[in-house]
Amino acid sequence: MSTTESATSQIPSQTHPAQSASNDASQKPPPATFALEPHSVLLFLVGLRLLNALTDRTFFQPDEYFQALEPAWQWAFGERSGAWITWEWKSYLRSAIHPMIFGLCYRTASAIAQTLNLSTYSRSELLLAAPPTLQAVFAAIDDYYTWRLASSVYGANTVASLMVLGLTIVSPWQWFCSTRTFSNSLETTLTVVALHNWPWHWTLTVGGEGQSSSRVSLRVRDGGDQGRKTTDDLTRLRRALLCAAVATVLRPTNVLIWASLTFMTFIGGLRKIGASQVEAVTFARETALCGGIVLLLSTILDRIFYGAWVFPPLNFLHVNVVQSLATFYGSNDWHYYLSQGYPLLLTTALPFSIVSMFRILSSQTSPTDATPVGRSALRLLCITCLLVPAAFSNIAHKEVRFISPLLPALHVITGLPLASFFGSLVTRRAPSSFFKKILLLLLLAANASIAYYTTQVHNSGIINLTHYLRHEFEDAYRTSSPPSNMTVGMFMPCHSTPWRSHFQYPPSSEQPGIRAWALTCEPPLDMNATENATYMDEADQFYADPSLWLKKHMSRQPPQRKDGTQATGLSSGVFAPDSRSQRALIGDIDTGRDEAYWTTGHGRHPWPDYLAFFAQLEPTLQVSLRGTGYVECKRLFNSHWHDDSRRTGDVIVWCLDASRSESNVAGSENNVVLQQIEEAVHDPNAAGRQEILGVKESRATSSRKVPVTRVVERPFWKIRDSEEEE
Repeated sequence: MSTTESATSQIPSQTHPAQSASNDASQKPPPATFALEPHSVLLFLVGLRLLNALTDRTFFQPDEYFQALEPAWQWAFGERSGAWITWEWKSYLRSAIHPMIFGLCYRTASAIAQTLNLSTYSRSELLLAAPPTLQAVFAAIDDYYTWRLASSVYGANTVASLMVLGLTIVSPWQWFCSTRTFSNSLETTLTVVALHNWPWHWTLTVGGEGQSSSRVSLRVRDGGDQGRKTTDDLTRLRRALLCAAVATVLRPTNVLIWASLTFMTFIGGLRKIGASQVEAVTFARETALCGGIVLLLSTILDRIFYGAWVFPPLNFLHVNVVQSLATFYGSNDWHYYLSQGYPLLLTTALPFSIVSMFRILSSQTSPTDATPVGRSALRLLCITCLLVPAAFSNIAHKEVRFISPLLPALHVITGLPLASFFGSLVTRRAPSSFFKKILLLLLLAANASIAYYTTQVHNSGIINLTHYLRHEFEDAYRTSSPPSNMTVGMFMPCHSTPWRSHFQYPPSSEQPGIRAWALTCEPPLDMNATENATYMDEADQFYADPSLWLKKHMSRQPPQRKDGTQATGLSSGVFAPDSRSQRALIGDIDTGRDEAYWTTGHGRHPWPDYLAFFAQLEPTLQVSLRGTGYVECKRLFNSHWHDDSRRTGDVIVWCLDASRSESNVAGSENNVVLQQIEEAVHDPNAAGRQEILGVKESRATSSRKVPVTRVVERPFWKIRDSEEEE
């Protein structure tokens, strides 16, 4: 496309008519099929992201729920709604804007359910689908403005802008992450909207290519009525600054992007290039105005949400930078963003991104590659995409999500080499090689495979667990006579599953619901260096010695089957009657304490109706909980591999109601293992004729039996003196 053609956000080149005619003659207009209607593109993207969001079946990181949906649920339905509020919200570290958006979504969905008189089940499904539906709209806006930004840079309806649109659609990271309710996802959307409206034309030399020589008025994107265009430019500038301000309030580290762009846009004015003095003054004035408005509204919303006057950005920086508390959740090498961050964000597009950055930064682009404003914008975007990860690399705790707001800019940068390499496949103006067709198909297949595996397979058991437990309550507890609460316990690393946003059904005095507890991982707040070095959260303490933790922190009242009976056969010896006169009284006290736990959250954890854990923990619990009424009710595939050894294997659910077991086979297998353990306790010679935790010993491998040493612990609830509660 000729650089003299008008685009929505580009300045027309002031070229000689003869030169313009020559350019038009040498460059054919793009095919008519490239003339995409903006509203059609937006509707398509909304539909695509709705499909993306509502078919996602996997778990990524806890922040998707505990920094968004849990506080949103509590704000929408009250403090007694069963939400899990983590320490960040109790320490006023997060802005209320993000959870209040989804809180309004919850309230709207609840109002719709009430208006339509939906059943409890239908209301639950509606509340489950509402947040991802809203996030799908945000993700579609992200994609749409990425394409609009590319059209500003390369020209409307060009091959490069079409490539950028295609790239953001088939990006595995976008498919995997953009529809998740992270604050980073909304931050990314706000960032790309601000980038689209950023005054890129102010970065050009005053009086240079496509510019007038005046330094006493604001330059505008389009020609025509100067006064009207100046007003439009001010509107777009304010739109950019408002979005940037909200993104910074959501994630204070987002300021690095705007600090980089502001410096590069306006520092040039000191050398008589770039923004003029009038433009710099206008920018400073509008920044103060828009920033002040956002800050004021944010403070008011925080006051409504928290019930106190707080300033979360300052608290955020104090805890994560001054106290360096983020390192409690892990630290990474300095090169993390280069060696892992960018490869995960860009996947198959990474080689094209590297080539494009090299060409742009070494000034190897031609005038026909992009508009004059676009070439300047590409250079600034490249520098920003290098400076921001470099700044983040100085922080020990690193995550790919932290640099995800740069992905739209990276996609725009990558559009140039994609158009050069695969452009002939789209325009059909020149013979395209068979190699390029095969390579394109392979890249698309790789992207689709990654997107499918990460959203449908890996870590799917965790999400399926919440659906299984919710449906168990609907089928067995809510419909029982009388209806009763269902209890759930999680022997998993902290925040391994979503919580109330997926369980739904909070218990109340009017109706039963799902009660649940899980291991926690509260950080060492306000501790000195010595205390920090030895601090272990609850989950770490559990995995350091599960048996000891069970003795110290679980109810001394043995778990009983749902029907009130004890386990039969081999279990009768475990639950032998206690002849001590005070044992019945101690049991009554323990029962009362179990019930009090659900109200206060303090004391020993009661044994739940359903116990969930990863397969890695199964041998330990089979020993520690032998002789109980628990049977295996469900086994859910979760992952083929995991970087956390504690989360390896299937997700297993034990329950106290044998009738809820998925099949008699599963229960029989569990009983076989318990039988082996029990025989090992009473008969040390059983090693030669029994399986060990379900793994058979091969007699063909050796005629000589190697002695097997077993250390099998007595169940901690069996006949012991009463313990003094801490």
